[in-house]
Amino acid sequence: MILSPTEGALVILSIVIAVLLATTLVFSVYALLLRVRNGRRARLWEMLKSRWEGPVLTAIIDPTRVDEVHEAVPEKYRLHFVNFILEYTRRVKGEERQTLRMLASPYLDLIVGRMKHRDAGRRARAVQTLGTLGLPAYSSEVLAGLGDESPLVSMTAARYLARREFPEFAPAVLKHIDRFDSWNRRFLASMLAEMGSEVSDTLRGGLTDETRPDWLRAVFAEALRAQRDPLAGDPAAAALGQNPDRELAASLLRLIAEVGRAQHLPVVRSFANSEDEMLRSQAMHALGLLTDGSDLSALVEGLDDASPWTAIHAARGVKEAGGRTLLEGMVADKHEHNDLAGQILFEEGEP
Repeated sequence: MILSPTEGALVILSIVIAVLLATTLVFSVYALLLRVRNGRRARLWEMLKSRWEGPVLTAIIDPTRVDEVHEAVPEKYRLHFVNFILEYTRRVKGEERQTLRMLASPYLDLIVGRMKHRDAGRRARAVQTLGTLGLPAYSSEVLAGLGDESPLVSMTAARYLARREFPEFAPAVLKHIDRFDSWNRRFLASMLAEMGSEVSDTLRGGLTDETRPDWLRAVFAEALRAQRDPLAGDPAAAALGQNPDRELAASLLRLIAEVGRAQHLPVVRSFANSEDEMLRSQAMHALGLLTDGSDLSALVEGLDDASPWTAIHAARGVKEAGGRTLLEGMVADKHEHNDLAGQILFEEGEP
């Protein structure tokens, strides 16, 4: 039978509608099944939590009762128990956390196999679990995570290895640190600083190592600043003489402001007239903290800077350099910078 164009179009339209209805039905059934499955998982998790919370709390209070907790962990729910303990560790510290590690330790071998899962998120979760509950016993597995092809897994491993209590892992973390150029620089600096003085010498050496990328040297500078490392002033000044990029130069100036000495003033002064307002600002800040008063006139001139940010740092530098009376005089005489002077005086509670 030959169909007319109109009839053919109606047939095609009917087929399309039927396919769409079938597809909608399939997705609806899938969504319903997914909801049912998630509901079952949620109910199971709540049931397990209610079963374990009491015994775990008892073991935390009295570690001699750890075996009683293990008796409440069926074999098929051991991974669930490890996840429960992992979440519980966020609530406790010190010896209580050590008890939680004891509770999880018999089941951590189950986590090791997940280190080779094809999904990077699963591997990262495995590293997090072993890093939280399994160090130093599972250090080889967490160290292997540093070399994982996924930056997420590698960074997770670094985060759990870079702890003051495990200084022996510091060299391995520093060996891989240049992989993390896309991560937040403040987070990286904080992580390195938390590793303690054992890494300070390496960080100081990295400041002047021109084979290292400037972004990483800036992270080293910020880590040393967080540590308030008293020996970092000299390498920071030397690095400033290597024509660093603006981010590194700013970090080095902040470091010198924190730990520098008067002998570092010449290199700081060289940035006081920089074309970059960020570097001028940091130089003014460092001058105010380090000068013996000989840079007071330069700081006062900085009040005229076209950059409001630089002018504020200059005004603070005036106060820090012993020029408080100058600022008070500006306020009293209605000087052209009296508003700025008043703001700086107000910051310390004395308008």
